[in-house]
Amino acid sequence: MDKVLATVLLVVASVVCVVLVINAVYPAITSSSGALSSISASVNERIETQIKIIHATGELDSSGNWVDTNSNGDFDVFVWVKNIGTAPVDDITRCDVFFTGNNTIWTWIPYVDYAGGSYPRWSYTIENGTEWGAATTLMIDIHYSSPLPSGPYNVKVMAPNGVSDEYDFSM
Repeated sequence: MDKVLATVLLVVASVVCVVLVINAVYPAITSSSGALSSISASVNERIETQIKIIHATGELDSSGNWVDTNSNGDFDVFVWVKNIGTAPVDDITRCDVFFTGNNTIWTWIPYVDYAGGSYPRWSYTIENGTEWGAATTLMIDIHYSSPLPSGPYNVKVMAPNGVSDEYDFSM
């Protein structure tokens, strides 16, 4: 009878231990599964999103002098960015535009709606579509209140999910 009682107590203790382990481990497994799923979706989005700056230039005439060619009262730098990925870039206004030149520090350029009327600021036009989807080109117009000096420049455009490209050019 002693052996039966000892066996029953050991079985009950084993069941209690298994329940305790399951209660401790199961929440960790389900939360890590959600985290892995979220990371997987983020990586997938980054893989599907690719951008390429294809050209950049200032609002210059054939002699290299600044001219307000579009009559908006600003001196503009135009940057054409192509979506070479398979996913559209949503909420273009959340893109980051950085600009530097002539041995100056990088400057973050705010979108026109967030610039509060100050310069520089940028706006955009979708060249060949209604959204910045695959194979669509975005023209970014960086507005300055005065002409920029001649020399080398660099522009970097970063999509909201962190995918970016940069481009060196001279004006």
